[in-house]
Amino acid sequence: MQNKVGIIGDIIHTAYLCGGVVLQTFWEQEFKCPVCAKTFHSIRVFSDAIKIKDRDSDLKPTYDGVNALLFQPVTCPNCLYTTFESDFEASLSQTQKELLTKLCEKLKTLLSVDLSKERTLKDGASLFTIAAAVYSLLGKHLRAAESYLKLAWIFRDMNNHTEETKAITGALKHFTESYKTEELSEDQQIMVLFYLGELNARLSNKKEAVKWFSTLIQKFGNSNSVYVKLARKEWQEVTMRK
Repeated sequence: MQNKVGIIGDIIHTAYLCGGVVLQTFWEQEFKCPVCAKTFHSIRVFSDAIKIKDRDSDLKPTYDGVNALLFQPVTCPNCLYTTFESDFEASLSQTQKELLTKLCEKLKTLLSVDLSKERTLKDGASLFTIAAAVYSLLGKHLRAAESYLKLAWIFRDMNNHTEETKAITGALKHFTESYKTEELSEDQQIMVLFYLGELNARLSNKKEAVKWFSTLIQKFGNSNSVYVKLARKEWQEVTMRK
């Protein structure tokens, strides 16, 4: 159920739509941190303000206007606990809270983060670094993989090839573990298999890339998923490489 702040944000947004006025870009949503128990407001981006003008072969978006990727994670300003929005208020065991408290205390000494509307690519890199560490600690491989993938996208925008490669390697590791150990829905399997192929291709692991693209096409070739369509294209391109 949407909280009151979220509802108010939607009402404001609707008013702007109905009034024919330029839409707002940001709104604030209230969260309670499951680690330190602090309540805070996180800046979110209205869906109508998100404009994607292009995508790379791994579906990395290039935005026209606000970079929505920087606002995907939710971060507690007090302890820096960071996850994707849908996971943020999930219950944690006492042991998990203690481990996460220690992790976040360490990360606070290493990273500085601006959580305002003016956040930069560097801030986004810090947020996804924290998210990847949190999900890794919790043993949530798919979410850790997604965090590393988006970290790689940010480093790509920063033209930092070395760090992008490190993030891709982290994503590949966790996508592999997710496929081996986690119960995945069909849609999740399709996504994971695509990225096992795509990320191996980006790391010049041609044999592995072809294997995973082929597995995706063989298992889910009748699917209308964009991942399957992209896999067919990428499979052809990778097999033609010397």
